[in-house]
Amino acid sequence: MRVVLAADAIKPPLTGIGRYTWELATRLPNHAGIKSVHYLAHGRWRTPEEINAVGLRYDTGGVGKGCKIKNLYRCLGRNRVVSGVYDILAALLTKASLNRKDIDIFHGPNYFVPEVDVPCVVTVHDLSTHINQDWHPAPRAARINRLMSRSVANSKLVITDSQAIRTEVISYFDLPEDRVVAIPLGVDVAFRPRAEADLRTPLRKLGLQPGGYCLCVSTIEPRKNILRLINSYRKLPAYVRRCQPLVLVGEPGWNSQGIHESIMQACQEGWLKYMGFVSQDLLPLLYAGCRLFVYPSLYEGFGLPIAEAMASGVPVLTSNRSSMPEVADGAAWLVEPENENDLRDGLLAAIEDEFWRSKAVKEGLRRVSEMSWEVCIAKTVEAYRAALNK
Repeated sequence: MRVVLAADAIKPPLTGIGRYTWELATRLPNHAGIKSVHYLAHGRWRTPEEINAVGLRYDTGGVGKGCKIKNLYRCLGRNRVVSGVYDILAALLTKASLNRKDIDIFHGPNYFVPEVDVPCVVTVHDLSTHINQDWHPAPRAARINRLMSRSVANSKLVITDSQAIRTEVISYFDLPEDRVVAIPLGVDVAFRPRAEADLRTPLRKLGLQPGGYCLCVSTIEPRKNILRLINSYRKLPAYVRRCQPLVLVGEPGWNSQGIHESIMQACQEGWLKYMGFVSQDLLPLLYAGCRLFVYPSLYEGFGLPIAEAMASGVPVLTSNRSSMPEVADGAAWLVEPENENDLRDGLLAAIEDEFWRSKAVKEGLRRVSEMSWEVCIAKTVEAYRAALNK
């Protein structure tokens, strides 16, 4: 098959959808069923060298040129006129760039595909803009919903990251079941259990010690439920907060000012450490060194940090909603994320219950052994074949 992959999401820092798209872009060419892969971003062809280079560049969350440019893009994207003009121009440029004779299928891995005379596959990671519009700026939610509806209608097949989202997509867009397929994401081999001796020095530089902190890796925004996590953590006994401070990793997202105020207060109280966005080479060490990984999100299309934590050999506490129980598959401590007392009790038990912790590590490693990018790629190629047969 000759594939054109929309590569707009491949830009540093590689998180979430960007990581998924990059894994597709770098692994699809190695699959026996793929003859060629070409990359189209913002109406411009990108070379494999450009794509590969992004995986080697990481943003440390500073205030340099890259961060300022990213913030500029966010501001422009919230302007209805600018985003509307961009959508029109990008669709026209994409359509003009595609030659039906040269490709077999177009894959939009980031919710959108254009109206083109080519069989299309689109990946819909979640329906958060439909589920709760308070989780996004109103103009962005309206734009995403409009383009997503068009993209689903333009596609032969829809891919989701989980069965939970597959069910939502089928229901919301009133699609036949054979038009939507769930393909779980993979976990990078960098996330694995580590010996304490290998963690001691790099963590010491951050003021941490192996097994001496709880970790949450998440964009700082309302949907991730960070405020309730902080409130629940504050309710833990003082000795727990002293011995197991909470470490937050993640860059600021939308509507996060109030959350950051709460973060700063907890930092001043001495039991929370906010690290912002950290480099990819450091992140696996932070995972492997924590006593407990905490992910109390209100809604997720998959929840890749849950899988990364399980692969790192640490216990996980997460929400009992959307895709998160599916990803954990019995290996995590599940809580009601909007109940601060339930979250507090779960945190305390998951930190102190050694029997459960030992079981959770074993079950987590078992569960994550079923997830790999190789399997994800193989199933994606199967989806391409199914789309072409429709």
